[in-house]
Amino acid sequence: MRIASWLDTLSTRSDAAVNDDLDCFCATSRPFLSDELARHHVARLSAYLGRLGAPLRRAVIGYTLYTRQIDRIQNAATKDYCRDDCARPPVGCCNARHCDVFTPSDYLLYRPTSLSMELAGALSRLQRAEDDNARQAGARHAERYCPYLTETGCTLYLAKSPRCVHYLCETLRWDLGERYGPNGAAFAAAMAETAVRAVGCCDDFTNSAVLATARDMLPS
Repeated sequence: MRIASWLDTLSTRSDAAVNDDLDCFCATSRPFLSDELARHHVARLSAYLGRLGAPLRRAVIGYTLYTRQIDRIQNAATKDYCRDDCARPPVGCCNARHCDVFTPSDYLLYRPTSLSMELAGALSRLQRAEDDNARQAGARHAERYCPYLTETGCTLYLAKSPRCVHYLCETLRWDLGERYGPNGAAFAAAMAETAVRAVGCCDDFTNSAVLATARDMLPS
């Protein structure tokens, strides 16, 4: 319940759009998130982001609903490997600023849309809010590598960049194929493809194939 607890700490800036946002998002079920958790997630972020325009607010909510599901998938399938079997602890794959949604070259090469750039900015602010909460809880940062890396892992859950949230190292991708067979390999491939995808618009932040292959890999 770490994420739910953090969402409850967020201030209510405007709740005028909460009901409309609930109607927008909660008509669709999510394979790795209960209806109750999804409604709480949408309501809390809608109130916190209520002063933003609807397109940006809903882009943030939609992306974080997606990343929250990936976090649950990783809890079930990958975090044990990273914790117990990583050959490069404690930094592992967190050795660069993959937390940044865009690099300077991305702006020149891919010309992201204005909404995707606004989404990147909103996620950066959410990253700081998540990290501030972890600091207040006593997290000790590594002071090297990624700024959100601590002695016990990452302080980010919802606001990770697309590059970061989809990244799986080569040995972990191999391990998923060994443990889960073709379904694990398909999930690993979908994650790897999305991690290196050029982000030009908001649709590029997520990949429905990641959730679909994860559902095959982790049937309920």
